[in-house]
Parts: sequence; C-alpha cells; structure tokens
Amino acid sequence: MMISPETYINTQKRKTYKELLKERNKLINDIKNFESGNMENSNLIIEPAPEVIYQCNLMYLGELCKLILEKHKKKFNK
Repeated sequence: MMISPETYINTQKRKTYKELLKERNKLINDIKNFESGNMENSNLIIEPAPEVIYQCNLMYLGELCKLILEKHKKKFNK
C-alpha cells in the first residue's frame, strides 16, 4: 500500500540528516532500477504496479529533498 507524500514526509521528520540522505539514495536507486528495466515484479500481488511505485517514488523524492534542504539549513545556520 502506497502512502501520500505528506504521510511519507511525516515519517521521515524524526530521522537525522545522515539517515535522510540514505533514504534519498535508496529512492534514487529504486527510480534508476525502474527506468533501466531492472525492477523485479515478484511482489505484484501485494504491491501496486511498478509504474505507480515509480510515480510515488518521484513524489517522495521531491518532498524528501525539500525536507533535507530544511534540515541542512537548520544544521548549518546554528
């Protein structure tokens, strides 16, 4: 089940800057795997179609980058 970008970001807000960068890298790798055709389809019975996951990952990545920028500004403006 996919969640909204707002819900996704709310689950990420408690993470450290370093953890957020790891999450960003994971999303980027998932997006690259889909675009290159390397995405496995073994869980299609319980997960949405790969195209839906791809679109959600793009939305999550955009929102996550905004959150990372916010935390980066706070971290270095102290």
